[in-house]
Amino acid sequence: MIKEETKEEKKELSEREIKISINHVDKIFNMYNTPMDKMREAFSLSGKKRHTEFKALTDITFDIHEGEILGMVGRNGAGKSTLLKIITGILEPTNGSVKVDGRISSLLELGTGFNMEYTGMENIYFYGTLMGFTKAQMDQKVDDIIAFAEIGDYIHQVVKTYSSGMFARLAFSCAINVDPDILIVDEILSVGDMRFQAKCFNKFKEFKKQGVTILYVGHDVSMMRTFCDRCIWMNNGEIVADGEPTFITAQYTEFMYLDDISDFTTYRKFSEEKQKKLKEKEKQEKEAEAASAEEAQPVETETVAEAAPAEEEKKPEIKSKISEKSTFKDCLAHWGTHVGMVKKVRMLNGEGVESNHFTPYEHMTVEVCFDEFEGLDIENFSAAFSIKNKEGTDLCVKTTYDEKIDIEPAEHHRIRFCFPSMLSNGEYYLVIALENRENTMPTYYEYIEGAKFFKVFSDKKIFGVYDVEAQILLDEP
Repeated sequence: MIKEETKEEKKELSEREIKISINHVDKIFNMYNTPMDKMREAFSLSGKKRHTEFKALTDITFDIHEGEILGMVGRNGAGKSTLLKIITGILEPTNGSVKVDGRISSLLELGTGFNMEYTGMENIYFYGTLMGFTKAQMDQKVDDIIAFAEIGDYIHQVVKTYSSGMFARLAFSCAINVDPDILIVDEILSVGDMRFQAKCFNKFKEFKKQGVTILYVGHDVSMMRTFCDRCIWMNNGEIVADGEPTFITAQYTEFMYLDDISDFTTYRKFSEEKQKKLKEKEKQEKEAEAASAEEAQPVETETVAEAAPAEEEKKPEIKSKISEKSTFKDCLAHWGTHVGMVKKVRMLNGEGVESNHFTPYEHMTVEVCFDEFEGLDIENFSAAFSIKNKEGTDLCVKTTYDEKIDIEPAEHHRIRFCFPSMLSNGEYYLVIALENRENTMPTYYEYIEGAKFFKVFSDKKIFGVYDVEAQILLDEP
């Protein structure tokens, strides 16, 4: 299962010092049609308003503790950057309060705290002055800043001649080498190259061990799941959800992939209706199960899959686990244009028995049963699965489309993916996707993140994500 904080971990977090406390913060901007309207309003004797109010933030409340890495997601215009500017003191809240304990170093956007006419070296000292350091203190830090930035002799060139990548390197190097208690980063890392990004996030890990609090804003869901302890989803100036990164980002991804739903109110209504339908379906299934039990006729209704092994017939509790009701009820996210196509998902071990425990050296089978609907584009259709770790990183992905497997039209389908596990000890979850691959970016008929949760265990110590099959040759001296 996805990691959940134990009571001891929650207690430990609650006992840490609060570094940022945000209480019922609102932010309202006055919007004018023209600059002249603003002047006319300012000098108006009648007090006539010539502006409209735009509420960028509404009743924002949360705390960030010492050493915590908090991720913040939300589409453009959700209010993330406005909130960060209030935390750093660039903007004042209209209502509410923000308390910050410690030195903040922030990277809200390229150019913050830099003079484009100065050289890189001059900007290092200029930035240090803004952070409250003396020249003598910056003399002790300048070598570390230059070494981390890795821009060579360009450090003596005017900053306005820098590429965006060079600028990002210098800006980030300055921010992390001024001994911050709190580091705030707003998507600036997307500018750097892969090596520099890896270097930055390794620095994040060092900061976490040192007790530095980090607030990271971005759109990279996998990055949120990998590096953040907690995640907040914002939309239209409000906090939608606050909690474990995997669960929060799964909801956010569902919202972002529903292209025909641009209004969050509509999405929330859609989500509530979906939950209502699932509850109604569960009720109907319970009634059907009760009626079936009274008739005492345990007939297998499956038409697309092979007959279940005799061992399954002796274990009705296992059957219930693979019914549509329970298979998808506890998943992380379930969405798409035709939710309900997938009727059954099973994971089988090397003996063909359904299981949620595997060893690295047995063959696993992912079985997906689904129905067609009228108008399905079967030529561009693809069935896919992926296995993810607890942080939501794709460890393996396989699709029928990319493997050039043609699927013939039929009312019912059963597809089985068979492969050696080779995964190291740990907890994982399964993603099932039915896709339309007509365009470069697939669209989804149905997407189930967390269709199954399972564990892999072995007495052998495996270093890395999986244990590769390798032939080891020893040459005689």
